[in-house]
Amino acid sequence: MTEAVIDSKRHLHRPKRWLVRVPDTQVHDFLERAYNVRLRLSRSDPARREPALTHARTDIGSFAIDDVDMAGDLAAAADPLDQVIAVWATQGRLACQSDGLHADASAGDIALVAQPGRAHAAQCENLRIISVLMEPALLAGVATGIPAGQVQTPVRFRSLRPVDAVAEQLWRRTVGYVKNDVLGDDARATPLVLGQAGRLLAAVTLSTFPNTAVADVRSHDRNDHHPVLLRRAIEYMESNAANDIAIADIADAIHVTPRAVQYMFRRHLDSSPLQYLRRLRLHYAHQDLVAGDRSKDTVTGIAARWGFMHTGRFAVQYRQTYGRSPHATLRGE
Repeated sequence: MTEAVIDSKRHLHRPKRWLVRVPDTQVHDFLERAYNVRLRLSRSDPARREPALTHARTDIGSFAIDDVDMAGDLAAAADPLDQVIAVWATQGRLACQSDGLHADASAGDIALVAQPGRAHAAQCENLRIISVLMEPALLAGVATGIPAGQVQTPVRFRSLRPVDAVAEQLWRRTVGYVKNDVLGDDARATPLVLGQAGRLLAAVTLSTFPNTAVADVRSHDRNDHHPVLLRRAIEYMESNAANDIAIADIADAIHVTPRAVQYMFRRHLDSSPLQYLRRLRLHYAHQDLVAGDRSKDTVTGIAARWGFMHTGRFAVQYRQTYGRSPHATLRGE
């Protein structure tokens, strides 16, 4: 069995990957460590194959993606989880109950495992799933646009099931993209890309599963009569373009609400803050391409350094802005 250290203290970091094959006698202890939760497990009969559990994880800190293959029929009762877990069943069946909510997932279906902060029960039959684990603070920050440490009300889900088939399909496509394209290429796994990937997963999960998230709209959000605040926001963005920042960070830096930041950019620059930040990063990527050494540097690496997850889309945006391809710039053409 491949040993893996389960770290319950989660921070954003470069992908850490492991693959663990667990015999039936060790499944309980492994799952408690892997998900940082107390469990009561029971089987109607012993697992009919070994290993009873195969568990692969790509861990980023604030979020992780698991591939899980569980043999046989298993029932579990768990104490409250300190993370949000959404699952995509690829084989078998999973039934979940938590806080008066329930969901069933068979091959192709998605579901939430539990209401965050609430106990849950689950039953699985010869299950294979892809699981997305997210810190509750990540969802709350994306839902409200407020720095996670300042969010007073956590996100509560009204259902463990997706709102409709269209949302379900978008969630699967997004998870597949992050899992296979973003996390599958270490050259792309820069802090900017990983931060954006986490917020993308949080946003699509919030749009897929009914929840109570409501943006904090205040009466003074439109009282933007001070262009000095816009200049301060731009200065902050220029100073932190290489860091993983969101609208909430910009708002916190200039002491206004996220809604006010969005309004001032729309009013004065006809742009959203994130559109402005993306153009700023495109400018810095252009500078790196001009100064790059084509024997060592690559377009993919430079694009990822500045937060562009998809090299093809980066190339299109670059050509629209600079009139030539990023490869031509790197070659000095």
